[in-house]
Amino acid sequence: MSIFEKLFGRKSDAVSDPEHVPDAFKQLAPVFDEIGTESLGCCPEHWTNAVFTITCDGRKIDYSLKNHREEQGTATITPLLAQLAEKLYSLMASNGDRWTKAELWYDQDGDSWKFKSNFSYD
Repeated sequence: MSIFEKLFGRKSDAVSDPEHVPDAFKQLAPVFDEIGTESLGCCPEHWTNAVFTITCDGRKIDYSLKNHREEQGTATITPLLAQLAEKLYSLMASNGDRWTKAELWYDQDGDSWKFKSNFSYD
């Protein structure tokens, strides 16, 4: 069962009343924000897309940060981004959400960025 199913009774949903946001979700939100900020900071400035992929086989965590629009340049994963990925996995796993792959998508839309996530389970 994913953390979203645990929190909301289904895969995902928006919470309209902030006072009813579960504590586990309150812990995750700032981590997602930090990962987004750090991920985009690790990318070349001209990129308009970034996908931070985290995989975990139960023993080790691997990471990649790529552009899926074939924009030139290479991203560099900083030690902070690696720590944040491990923190995300640890927080989610401690709430019973043990995924094997997380894809965090960032797409520029004008002056802002859109975020989407996808989690895979074995």
